[in-house]
Amino acid sequence: MAEWKPVWIARSDGEHEIKTKKNGRELNAPTSAQLDRNSGEHDYYELLDIDDPIAIEWKRILGGMLHREQKGPSDQIWILVDFPENYRLYKRYKDKKESKPRNSDLSKPAKADGKDGNKSEDFYLYGYPLGHKKRFKSAVDFFPHLLWLAQGTSNQRTDCECKQCSPEWVQNVPNLPGKSGPVPKTEPAALQRDLPAVLKDSMTPKPQVIIKQRSMSQDSNKVAKAVPKPQPPTSKAPPSAAKGPTPTPAAKIIPPTAMASAPSKVAPQPAPAAGPPPVAPTPLASAKSLEQDQDAQYGRYIYRCGELTWFNRGSAWGLSVITKRELLKDQRGQNRPQYLVQPLSHPFNHPTTKVISSEDDLRPWLAWSAPGPTHQALATSSLDYKAINWDDVLHGRYGVGDAEVDGSIYAAKMIDDSFTLIDPLSNNTTTTGERSYNGMYFGGEKLWVGEPVRLRVGNGHDVMIIHQIIEKLKQNSTSVNTASINIHGDVYRYTTVPYTVGQEPAENPNLPMRLRQDLKYRNRISIASKRTISYWKLISPTARCGITEIKGRWYESSILLPILHGATAFQQDVNRGEITDVGTWINGRGDANSAPGKPGIRYPDRIDALGRAVPAGTKISKGLDGPAAENVFPATHSSSMQQPAVTGAAQHGADVAAQSSVQGSGAQGQQMQGVSDGDIEQFMDLDRMEEGFTQNYVGGQF
Repeated sequence: MAEWKPVWIARSDGEHEIKTKKNGRELNAPTSAQLDRNSGEHDYYELLDIDDPIAIEWKRILGGMLHREQKGPSDQIWILVDFPENYRLYKRYKDKKESKPRNSDLSKPAKADGKDGNKSEDFYLYGYPLGHKKRFKSAVDFFPHLLWLAQGTSNQRTDCECKQCSPEWVQNVPNLPGKSGPVPKTEPAALQRDLPAVLKDSMTPKPQVIIKQRSMSQDSNKVAKAVPKPQPPTSKAPPSAAKGPTPTPAAKIIPPTAMASAPSKVAPQPAPAAGPPPVAPTPLASAKSLEQDQDAQYGRYIYRCGELTWFNRGSAWGLSVITKRELLKDQRGQNRPQYLVQPLSHPFNHPTTKVISSEDDLRPWLAWSAPGPTHQALATSSLDYKAINWDDVLHGRYGVGDAEVDGSIYAAKMIDDSFTLIDPLSNNTTTTGERSYNGMYFGGEKLWVGEPVRLRVGNGHDVMIIHQIIEKLKQNSTSVNTASINIHGDVYRYTTVPYTVGQEPAENPNLPMRLRQDLKYRNRISIASKRTISYWKLISPTARCGITEIKGRWYESSILLPILHGATAFQQDVNRGEITDVGTWINGRGDANSAPGKPGIRYPDRIDALGRAVPAGTKISKGLDGPAAENVFPATHSSSMQQPAVTGAAQHGADVAAQSSVQGSGAQGQQMQGVSDGDIEQFMDLDRMEEGFTQNYVGGQF
């Protein structure tokens, strides 16, 4: 398992105070008037504590970017202990009615809603030595300067690539009169489009970063305290050491040339005096397969055939792949999903399939982080599933442990590192070198064209509606293994505004049904409790990104959050009108292997990706698109039809127009409890696992 490694920068140019001609020495921070909440109640600043969740998120992002840029050890996850000396993070509260519209930038965090729903929040890092007007607006904005400090190869700020040291107006000058040679010109549109790539390319060669590291034993208490509550995987989860820092926003998102306006029923913004008209959203294409249509429906299935899931084994939880699914009538005569899962294991023994009749007994693979292996020798090795000699494991040459549990953990990580393109739409690879697909297996999940996916760039709550999955061969090559995979679609941002009767945002027919139905449900709650309303704002039509910029599937908060959070806790959120984005509760693809920036290994089909972790002859049902015989469940099974705990929440969400609240039923949410011993039988007993975000399990002890 990857180890959290606290790092800090040994050099800083930050200034706590600066000297001015007008006022003498003054703090390099917001002014006293700006910090006075009483006098500036409509617009004021607040210094964030080192352990504030936002500050930690910045440090996780910066640590992850340093780790990637400096090619840090694969068995480590870097997080900054603190910002460079004299750099401090401030939050700005401002009345929304006073906020001026501005162009969106996927490299900058968007404004978040304030506690009272009427204020927006921005975050600024102060300390730059040229004064408080030179502040950094996002972790991505600050990273070039941080890297310049960390490299320690130059004391000249002209060698730094950040926007403060090398502003865009300097970068855009084609020639400097009287100087030898031109200054490379970077077009503003290109800079916005490929900002992370520009930062990466402009900093080669890469000298060793000047950082200091401390062992986790020295700083475990500090780091554990620092991790924000909303970020780790949810309750009832195994230790989440595999959930790495928020990865570097990188690569190929292409913003539009002009911002799309907000929905027509929101307070209108003035039209620009000049420039191209707003770009319209891309129309939503119809489903091209029956299974795709099933997965596009709200409240039908949470999980899909071929997906990796956690499943309830009774006294513990295990890892499995879904091989079949079907709908059954419950006692109320309503359709309820049922799944057949194949538990994962080592190659020499495979448990029998299990029938899961309640979605409360399943969790998405990304909902929890896999614990470390039970065999101590495996925990200290860098072997993967295919490289492990499982015969040696079974004969005790790796010490004492549970081979089946460890097999499932390593198999899940192997699957997480895979992807498979499915349902090709054309074979036009001979003339253009491009081929389109209708879907893909992406790590542990299955994605379709026409559905939303979570992104690593933006403010963490942005989604892309996939409109194309395109494989592009390298020039003069016919090998698909070296082809690049790009996702094209429209990027939307969840945006909240004060609610006024008659000013509701218009429903966007170009959004998938699942997105629209979940929005209706969440708005029903927020209008009643907080007098706010939200909509999905188009911020980047016709965008493009690589598969490394995708976190994974988007899930409905109204359906999955009651399961992850627990019905009781979810009902308390409903009463407060605070239904958060379920994406903040789950990991991203690649986090389990500390490799969020890698595309992974391509396999020709899903069975190849599962490898020997499943029995020979295992088949993944194509559902309604395949033979009926593939959908037949075993005649007998151990699970009975149960009422899932999410039933109340999901049903209210599906019929939101007629409902005003949600009533959770069934199992109650539980907080994780600590493992008090090394009992292997309880190793993956998630009801007893501790909320240890920075801990690894090794040899039965933490």
